[in-house]
Amino acid sequence: MKQSNYYFVLFSLILNLIASSAIADEKKAPDNWGIIYDISDSLVNETTIDFDIKLRSNKFYFNNQSFLIERNTMPAEDFFISNNIEKTYFALKKQQALLEYNYNIKLKDNITYLQFDKNIDNSLLKQYVTQNRQVVLLDDMLLLFGNEGKPVFYSKPYFEKEFIKQVPQLPIINVPFNANDAFILYRDDVLKNLSIHFKNFLDLPWFATDIFGAKYPSISPLINPIFIDVGWDSGDIDSYLYLFSNDYKVLDKLLLFSYITTTRGGPGGSGYPVGYRYFTIDKNYLIERRQRFEDETIEVQYFQVTKEGKFQELPVTSNCYRELAVKDNKIHSTKSLLLTSKQANNYMRFESNIFNELYDITLTLNPAEKKLCVNYQQAYSFTFGKAKLKQLFGNEKHYQQQVENFKKFNIDISNELEYITFDNIDKSPLAKYLLNGNKAIYMNEMLFIVGEDYFAVYRQPTESELTYQEVN
Repeated sequence: MKQSNYYFVLFSLILNLIASSAIADEKKAPDNWGIIYDISDSLVNETTIDFDIKLRSNKFYFNNQSFLIERNTMPAEDFFISNNIEKTYFALKKQQALLEYNYNIKLKDNITYLQFDKNIDNSLLKQYVTQNRQVVLLDDMLLLFGNEGKPVFYSKPYFEKEFIKQVPQLPIINVPFNANDAFILYRDDVLKNLSIHFKNFLDLPWFATDIFGAKYPSISPLINPIFIDVGWDSGDIDSYLYLFSNDYKVLDKLLLFSYITTTRGGPGGSGYPVGYRYFTIDKNYLIERRQRFEDETIEVQYFQVTKEGKFQELPVTSNCYRELAVKDNKIHSTKSLLLTSKQANNYMRFESNIFNELYDITLTLNPAEKKLCVNYQQAYSFTFGKAKLKQLFGNEKHYQQQVENFKKFNIDISNELEYITFDNIDKSPLAKYLLNGNKAIYMNEMLFIVGEDYFAVYRQPTESELTYQEVN
């Protein structure tokens, strides 16, 4: 008898231990359902976005309140009619293909719904269930209802284990990498489509409609960088750099590139779009990002990836300008370089270029001050000179090719040309493309950077480009 009691007590302790462990694991699991889509823009607000929703067995947790539920099934049309929201049903059927294509939301003939009891009548949840105290469960989607039965979809949590399954399928890209490379990926349909359900895991707003990705080589055994493009319901696309741990938890993210629909000059204005409109990542993951504001100023920022997998902003300096734009601490970084509108627009435009290596280099050339500014940050003085063409170009074939190239710009260099020689430019990214490492041709207010296998032409900005004038 005593032995039986002993085994009974031991068995009870084991059961309690298992139950306690399960409850502890349940509490640790970050299983909040997150908002993913709604039909009515007016229904989504800070309240609905911040709902704390969990679903565990026969319990429904809403903002830390627990409610008992029953799961039942009935024909979808009958459910909406019995709850007096048949208009919602027909609206969902009308956009069924869109819901399935974009969000994998499938409206079946028979649906599962959750039935609440009267305990919800005095809670906020009462406003988001049907008149019969019901909500719909579509596989990994939860459908709550607002005023007049307007639906809001919440997604089942998608976490590291789901994301890890898709990482091996991502294409591999390399650094250095810049905004032009990102455009080519998008243009050539290289990026892999990721489930839109990851918007909560990736900490993206509910109005994201598409997620695409590609992976860079690991920075370290603990840091995995992934390039993520996000499409919004406005039609715009933003580019992010995410840093993941070795088990693919999000360590940090940085917005790299963003064209805001509004162009500079305000709504309806014409000109360059505002937003993060340029970035580059070097081989050491030093990141430069430029943002244009509607007042035409440009902010230049630098970021470095730390060994902990965080983006750390670095100070940006410049010896190109005597005075810079005045910062607003609410808008601008204290470590950034902020250019005035004139400084920001006073860069040489590509007149002709099929040489992508020069894409990352922004040049501002001031003939009066005999100063060249590279990437808004480093100034180089120069002197003017004249020479016979064959003195600068070694062989006859190269000489004849350059004569023909310059004719396209109505310039005759068959006898003599004008050039500039830069001082102490050997450490600039431009140096390896210059003649003898320090010379470029400058004629008719155009800068020519030439080599045996490349020919790039920059022109000075026009007055209208330099000082933007709003078009009425």
